Amino acid sequence: MISEGCVVNAQEKLVDEQKSLVVRSDDEDTLTPCEWPNMPLDPDTFGLTICSLVRDSYYLVKHRGKRANRYWRLATTMYLLVACISIQVFLLSQVKRFVSAQAVHDIRIAYDVYEHTMYGGQTWTMSKNPTLERRGLGGKTGPYFNVSKFQELTHDEQSAACRIPLSQPWFFFSVLYIWALTCCSEIRKCVELFQALLLLTPRVASVAQTLSLLENDVQKDGPESDSSSMVISGLPLSMKAILFVFVIIPRFCITSYLLWVGCRWLLATTNFSDIILNAVALEFILNLKDLLYLAVVPRRTVLAVETLFVHQSPEHESVWAFFSIIWWTALPAFWVLAYMGVPGHNGWQMVLRSYQWDVHDVCVSWITARFAADTFGGLTGSDSGPNGLNVICG
Repeated sequence: MISEGCVVNAQEKLVDEQKSLVVRSDDEDTLTPCEWPNMPLDPDTFGLTICSLVRDSYYLVKHRGKRANRYWRLATTMYLLVACISIQVFLLSQVKRFVSAQAVHDIRIAYDVYEHTMYGGQTWTMSKNPTLERRGLGGKTGPYFNVSKFQELTHDEQSAACRIPLSQPWFFFSVLYIWALTCCSEIRKCVELFQALLLLTPRVASVAQTLSLLENDVQKDGPESDSSSMVISGLPLSMKAILFVFVIIPRFCITSYLLWVGCRWLLATTNFSDIILNAVALEFILNLKDLLYLAVVPRRTVLAVETLFVHQSPEHESVWAFFSIIWWTALPAFWVLAYMGVPGHNGWQMVLRSYQWDVHDVCVSWITARFAADTFGGLTGSDSGPNGLNVICG
C-alpha cells in the first residue's frame, strides 16, 4: 500500500544523482562536460499528464497501491488535459472571430480613408471585399502624397490613422518583441521536453523499467510511494508516442497559433494603451495550464509531480553554449521584423497589406499635441493662478 500520510518538501528531496563535477584536463586547457542534475517536471497540466501516465502506469505494472486509485488518477488527469486544451482552442478561435476580426476590419477602414485623402484620390484598389482597401500611387515619396491633406481629415479620422501601431514602429516592435519572447520561452520548454523524453531517455521494453529511485531514496525500506523521488530512466516506444501526441504537439501548436493570433490582434489595435493591455490578456490563455493545475489538483498529486524528474543531457563547454543566449534573444526579434515588415517590405502580416509607412512623419505634430502634458497635469497658462500656480476649480 502507498503511504497516505507523507508530507515532504520536494525541493529538500532533490539530490543531484549526477554531481556537477568540473575537472580540468591535463593535456588541454578545457573543461570536461558537466553532468547536470535531474530536471523537474513543470508544475502545470502538461507536467501532471507526464507524471500520471508514467508513474501510475509503473505502479499498475508493479502492483503498488490500489489499482482503482491508479485508474482514477489517470482518468482525471486526461480529463483535465482535454479540458485545458479544449478551453485554449475555443478561446483562440473566439478571439480570432470576435476580437481580432473586428479590430482588423476597423483598422483597414481607417487606413483606407487616410490613403484616399492624403493622395488626393490618386490610389489603386487592392481589395474590395470584405472591406475597401486603397493605396496611394507612388508612396510617400511620390508626386501625389500631400502632407497638407491631413487637415482635411476629421478629428476621429486623424485619431484612427495616427493610432495605427505601425505609425510608431519602435514602440510597437518593443511590445511585439516581449510577446514573442513570452511565446518563445514556451516553445523552448517544448523543445527541451522533446529532447529529454523522446531523444535522450532510453527506450525500454516494459513499463516496469521506466522509473528508478534517486540515490537518497534507495536505502529506504518499503515500496515506492508518491513521496519517493524518482527519475524517468526509460520509456517504451508506445509511451513516447503517447507523450508526443498528447503533451508536446498540443503545447507547441497552441503556443505557435497564439503567437500568430496575438501579433495579428496587437497590430490591429488602434490604441496605444490597449496594445499593452491586450498583450497581458493574451498571456492568460497561455497560462491556463498553470491556473488549472494550481486550482484543482490535489496536494498528493502535486507531491507526485514535484518528486518526479527527467534526465538532462550533459552540456559541453563551447561557443554554442554561450551563443544560445544570443539565439534565444534574437529569434523573437527576427520573428517580429519578419511579421511587421520594414519600409519596402510588407512582412508576413496580412492586417494592412501593402502598408506604405507613410503615417509616422505626418502624425508627429498630432502625437505631440495629443499626448502633451506639463508638470502640473496638463493645465495651460490660462488655468494658472498667481505666481504660476495651477488653480483647480471644484
